[in-house]
Amino acid sequence: MVGAWAAVAACAAVAAPAVAWTRPVQVSAPTSISVLGPQVASSATGAAAVTVNEVNLDAQAIARASLALAPPHGAFSVARPIPGAQEVLAIAYSGSTLELLTASGPRGQPCCSVVQVIRRGPHGGFGSRQTLVNDAGGGTTGTLVPLANGRMLAVIAAPQRLWASETSARGAGRFGPVRGLTRPGSAPAAVAVSGTPEGGSAIVWTQGSGGGLFGASAGPGATPSRPRVVLTLPSGHAIDGVQLAPRSGGFNLVWTESWNVATGGYRVQVFASDVVRLGQRVRPRALSPAGAVASGLALSGNAQGAEAAAWDVCSPSGAACVVESRLRAAASGRRGRVRSRWFGGTSRLGGIDAGESAVVSTAGAGGSLIGWITGGRVALGTARRGAGRFGPPRMVSGGLADDLELGYGPSGEAVAAWTQGTVAPGVFVTVAR
Repeated sequence: MVGAWAAVAACAAVAAPAVAWTRPVQVSAPTSISVLGPQVASSATGAAAVTVNEVNLDAQAIARASLALAPPHGAFSVARPIPGAQEVLAIAYSGSTLELLTASGPRGQPCCSVVQVIRRGPHGGFGSRQTLVNDAGGGTTGTLVPLANGRMLAVIAAPQRLWASETSARGAGRFGPVRGLTRPGSAPAAVAVSGTPEGGSAIVWTQGSGGGLFGASAGPGATPSRPRVVLTLPSGHAIDGVQLAPRSGGFNLVWTESWNVATGGYRVQVFASDVVRLGQRVRPRALSPAGAVASGLALSGNAQGAEAAAWDVCSPSGAACVVESRLRAAASGRRGRVRSRWFGGTSRLGGIDAGESAVVSTAGAGGSLIGWITGGRVALGTARRGAGRFGPPRMVSGGLADDLELGYGPSGEAVAAWTQGTVAPGVFVTVAR
């Protein structure tokens, strides 16, 4: 999965979710080194891509990134190396062009000081490269967010700083100036990114102990800048995870908040708030039950206000964990405006393996998918538009699965990818059409 943060594209027009998953195929050869979590993307024509990142944890200069592709509504090929990339941080389609946010280090050195955008056109081959950051350092993460006005936003989080850059025109254009959103040497922790239905964007993040939330936003055609304080917590409270989803006229902000209670014990609860603009007063509303310990927050939404939120709740010992979710349906208002009801009730969907997190994806038409790993197997569930909860999950993999990622494309196809195996792990893919 995308580490501790995720991004939500603003308004891809996607059909209701398909439920007929294809038989999983392995797109990478078994390897003796570690396989990191895959990335997935789909285009408006039904083409799809999945990345494979491999690294030797004992000698991290030995790392390689590969790419598996599927033609429109076709089968995936075997993953092939991406020249000049040790790791792919994120992928997204700009029209029919696949953009890859990659990272690498100097020859013979570990990843990931240099962050580049590499483009692959619809006719094959890797085209132009553009360097965005030269001194990111190890532990770099990133995302690419296609915006509603056809531009692309890149966000890079590294031990040195948080950066953002946006393309200067529609389509696969060059990225503009890279803006630093934190001071040099000030690393962000949890980060979330979202586009808006109008083509703007917003970024929120935590720093240090997580006692507050910071953010930056911009309208269509501009890159987020001028950070501001979004939320300040009471003393002793901290934000562990944060997510952001688009809404007509603003955003939905969701976070996990942790604290020690006076009577002894530890609490982590999920809160949410609709926000018209960053910097206005945030009014938290609880999503998860009080008295529990929540983790693994996931959120996905669309421009019409439909959303899916998920997290897991574990027993005090951490030995038994279950997935919980809440759905939010979109409703049309007067004069073409869109209004959205609040989230419905909490649903318990089943057990999840300790250390794993659920992932969610919401279609432009309002349906949603959820996936998680239970008993070492991948479970995928579907909620149709307007449904109050996800349906029973379908098991689609064998055992020893890990690092699940899934997402929709504008054509209505869904792609799920995960790593599988321990001694010789590989990446497996299934598609719903």
